[in-house]
Amino acid sequence: MSEHLPPASELDLDRLLACHGCDLLLENQQPEPGEKLCCPRCGEVVRTNKIDTINRTLAFSFSGLMLYPFAMFEPIMTLDSMGLRNAGNIFACMTDTWRSGYAFVAVIVGLTGIFFPLVKLLLLFLLSLQLKQGRSTPTLARLMRVYVHLDEWGMLEVFMIGLLVTIIKIHHLAHISYDVGFFCFVGLLVMTLGSSITMDKEEFWKRIENGKE
Repeated sequence: MSEHLPPASELDLDRLLACHGCDLLLENQQPEPGEKLCCPRCGEVVRTNKIDTINRTLAFSFSGLMLYPFAMFEPIMTLDSMGLRNAGNIFACMTDTWRSGYAFVAVIVGLTGIFFPLVKLLLLFLLSLQLKQGRSTPTLARLMRVYVHLDEWGMLEVFMIGLLVTIIKIHHLAHISYDVGFFCFVGLLVMTLGSSITMDKEEFWKRIENGKE
């Protein structure tokens, strides 16, 4: 999808796009909805044009926010072993870790599993709602920058892996009952991943910048 570029002295930098993988300069083309612009040298996806990104991101982030309190504070599983029953939730996992003397681990769990996922969903909801309504302020640009910096810090999938490992290890030692929190947590994970996948950062930045003009 690349074309021969003119000499450097004649280049218009606004018409150029650098590949994230190999730094090859490409003509800044806008793919059709649902298509991708790939680097001809290394195959890296340089730009995508996701379909209906604003509405889809708004729907996913709103659904995630509705599920969030149930996923964090409702019991996830109830373990029944030799007549002893024990249940817990995500928030209790952090507090119990703190009480056990693992303060650093508790802080990491609280940030990556509780705080950052909530902030990411809130930012996506506010950004997509404002852009859907055709509003753009300098605050939106700052919120977008915060989201980009936090994008790699929400790690709900790590919690899910931990739950699966726990289930596999103790399923033959105790009877496991899956509570409301478990299904809400799975739904929250799906909504969080869906909002990240459907969000087109290039389109969001474009609308924010156009709204300033």
